[in-house]
Amino acid sequence: MTRNKNADHSHELRHYQCHEYPHELFQQLDFGVAVYQPIEDGRDFIFVDINPAVEKTDKVKREELLGRRLTEVFPGVEEFGLLDVMRRVMKSGASESFGPTEYHDERIRGWRLNHVYRLPCGYVTAVYEDVTNEVKAESALKASEERYRLLTESSLDGVWDWDLEHNRLYLSPRWKMQLGYQDHELENHLDTWKDHLHPGDQSRVLEHLEQYLASPEPIWREEFRLRHKNGDYIWLMARGSAVMNAENTVVRILGVHIDINRRKQAEAASALIQQRLEASLELTKRAPSVSEKEIIQTALEHVSQLTQSSMGYLHFVNDDQETIELVTWSRQTLLHCNAAFDSHYPLSKAGIWADCVRQRKQQIHNDYQSMDNRKGYPEGHIHLVRHLSVPVIDDDKVRLVIGVGNKKEPYTDLDVQQITMLVSDLWRLIEKKRNDEKLKQAAAVLESTQEAVTITDTGPHIIAVNRAFSEITGYQESEVLGRNPSVLKSGRHDENFYRNMWDQLTTSGNWQGEVWNRRKSGEVYPEWLNISAIQDDDGVTTHYVAVFSDISALKKSEQQLEHLAHYDPLTGLPNRILLFSRIDHALQRARRNGNEVALLFLDLDNFKVVNDSLGHPAGDKLLRLLAERFTKRLRGGDTIARIGGDEFVVLIEDVVTESVIADIAQSVLDEIKEPVHIEGHDFSVGGSVGISIYPQNGETATDLIKNADAAMYLAKESGRNSFKFYTPKLTQKAKLRLRMESELHNALQSNEIIPYYQPIVRVSDGKIAGAEALARWNSKGGEPIMPGIFIPIAEESGQIDQIASVILRQVCEDLVSWELPDTYPFKVAVNLSPHQFRNVGLVREIADNLSNFKISGERLELELTETLLMHDTEQSIKKIGQLSEMGVTMAIDDFGTGYSSLAYLNRFPIDKLKIDRSFINKMQNEEESEEIVSTIHAMARNLNMHVTAEGVETALQLAKLRHLGCDYYQGYFFSRPVPAAEFYELLQNST
Repeated sequence: MTRNKNADHSHELRHYQCHEYPHELFQQLDFGVAVYQPIEDGRDFIFVDINPAVEKTDKVKREELLGRRLTEVFPGVEEFGLLDVMRRVMKSGASESFGPTEYHDERIRGWRLNHVYRLPCGYVTAVYEDVTNEVKAESALKASEERYRLLTESSLDGVWDWDLEHNRLYLSPRWKMQLGYQDHELENHLDTWKDHLHPGDQSRVLEHLEQYLASPEPIWREEFRLRHKNGDYIWLMARGSAVMNAENTVVRILGVHIDINRRKQAEAASALIQQRLEASLELTKRAPSVSEKEIIQTALEHVSQLTQSSMGYLHFVNDDQETIELVTWSRQTLLHCNAAFDSHYPLSKAGIWADCVRQRKQQIHNDYQSMDNRKGYPEGHIHLVRHLSVPVIDDDKVRLVIGVGNKKEPYTDLDVQQITMLVSDLWRLIEKKRNDEKLKQAAAVLESTQEAVTITDTGPHIIAVNRAFSEITGYQESEVLGRNPSVLKSGRHDENFYRNMWDQLTTSGNWQGEVWNRRKSGEVYPEWLNISAIQDDDGVTTHYVAVFSDISALKKSEQQLEHLAHYDPLTGLPNRILLFSRIDHALQRARRNGNEVALLFLDLDNFKVVNDSLGHPAGDKLLRLLAERFTKRLRGGDTIARIGGDEFVVLIEDVVTESVIADIAQSVLDEIKEPVHIEGHDFSVGGSVGISIYPQNGETATDLIKNADAAMYLAKESGRNSFKFYTPKLTQKAKLRLRMESELHNALQSNEIIPYYQPIVRVSDGKIAGAEALARWNSKGGEPIMPGIFIPIAEESGQIDQIASVILRQVCEDLVSWELPDTYPFKVAVNLSPHQFRNVGLVREIADNLSNFKISGERLELELTETLLMHDTEQSIKKIGQLSEMGVTMAIDDFGTGYSSLAYLNRFPIDKLKIDRSFINKMQNEEESEEIVSTIHAMARNLNMHVTAEGVETALQLAKLRHLGCDYYQGYFFSRPVPAAEFYELLQNST
């Protein structure tokens, strides 16, 4: 019967469940706590909860009480008066104490003192203690001396006897034991009691005692704190009874000290709980209207007040669990702190206060100054005595840390519990605030997106659309809310289409595809639709979200897209994809008909020079012009495609003879050689053509193109502006080239690329004035590899800049090792490729090398080609100016062979012109070349530039240069390029 009643009440309680009373805390308390729910407007109360102390003290079982009426369990409660007190507290909210009252029924015997409170949720809680012993103690004070003697020997309370006539105070062993002392450790003296009295209680207690002595009442009762041997203060209640003499004067007081520390702790805990609940309520109310920083600051102030701490802080912990972000300090902390703090720092730099993150649990340091690893509080921070830090863990990660410090008394588990509860509430509010902000942002995105969004229930019925939906369909939101999305059906899709859509949506939770729908105007339009099923935590579909975009314009441009997919956008020629398709079809026809198919692989010669000197727009224009020429020259059935930067492939079907193919190849080369006029310049480029034929040189498009490519490289090596047919030997040569490209990469990593130095000599006295650094590859696996072999490979594979950087760094290192006097005029010239010169990091790279090796910029000269300077002139002037400010000088290499105008020279801060070796070689036999050299020299003089002649190999060449007044020369006549050590010997002999 009882169990059935309890089951009924438990069901009723679940409906009225209250989460705001501290159930877990009540379970840990040693004194009785019972929680009641008012019913029938307070006419009765039902049990909601009791703690284990109640079961132990009153010999009841929790499961027998929960859900039952108070009057049913304790029929005499009405006559005791407790019910009236509970009703008053329920209505007024003001706590009351009741008792001591003697209980005598079948469940409870003895005296009880009750403290009744109302919880924020409306429940009423009674905190009570068994004061039977106290009542008996009061009775004992009125008993005889014999009973008093027995009492002092057996009482669990501390007994004291103050003889005022002789000023003697007796303190029982139990009295001293309450404070942690043995009987012999404390004197029986009034000063003993006074010395242990809490400073905050002293004046009040002594004043009340004086009043009692002046006007004694039957019982003197006072509550105060005495210092325990361990340094803590404990609460005691003194009860005393005066003994009067014949003159009605107090001559003696007999009394006891009753330990009420637990009750006081319970009262403090209850008050603290109330304070914490009020703080949580305030945070909840304020959160929607203030910033996250403000709500955190408010919570931090509450935490500091709850724990009576003078210092407080809050940190967020990043998702990586390795970085901490300081959010704020409590206001009181900032009043006493003048230190500067990093807002972000790694967990590894934080002291023991951050152990709460490392160990994922609270940390209490009640003797902080004695702890090791106190780092984390810089100079200028307040002096820490005690410290408590608590983590908030959510989704298995520490999200934030809150810490307090310098409470006057030690931190306790109760402080931890209160902080944990309040800060957990704070984290929930922060998360809600952030989620609300995300929802606002999502709503803003939803309204601003160009894609239409429709949200339906499982009906499906439309419950929301965005602005783009109305713009695309013509329907306003009010016109479609509650309607089925089929309102947009165009009739172009049959039922099977929609059945398959829903089958996939049900199975996978998503469907996407092209759908034709109808606008409000009746116009049918195509859309790309994506539908997703939204499920709850149990995996049940609750809504559908459809996102679609109008692809009418896309449909209209499908033809254009098809063209772009198969044709080169720059030249309009077929691209690689279309070429392979046509080759495959041509091969299929050739297999059926027994025909041959030829491929011509065309690569422009020196196209990179055009790009580097005139810029990419000029290069693009050249490619378009050549594409037009090729198209006009080729036969109607042939295909020419652009497959790379300056690479073209010609597909020839129905091949008759190799001579016909050769004629076509030559005609293509003739078109390339025809002069062109671009950007104010007239010039011509060359080309190299490689030819492969099906079926002799391959049976697939890939093989034919690969073999034609190999033949093209043979044509380049044979002098360019020519064509070559594929032979099997070329395959091996192509493999060798690829291997060398890989070996070059490894050579750069293993320092096989080093500078050799060719002396630059003064014509006037034959002394070495500098050197040109030239890259050499000393292969560890064999003979040295000549620049003519590896430099072209480096240029084509994009490794030339890395070589230049290696040479520049080694030159600086060699300059340091030579230890040249500062007064000795000496420069090392280093060549720059066009790509390296245009690199935005060039100036920084040179500056870093000069700085790292502590070299003056005057020791370095950079050689550029004249065509390079014509590209992006203003940027070139700016960059050369920056290098000149470092002392680095500039030289124009191979002067007289480029496309530039001599008028450009006076715009650049150039120091030297290097006359190309071709003019020097012809100078002794051709008068015209000598005149060119003389003209260049004279022009340089007028522009205040020096001149270096390259490639001097004979005494006659040197004599003519000396006659012309040339400044410097270099060449095999003086020395070939040599390693650094050998050059240093030449330099020493020269100086």
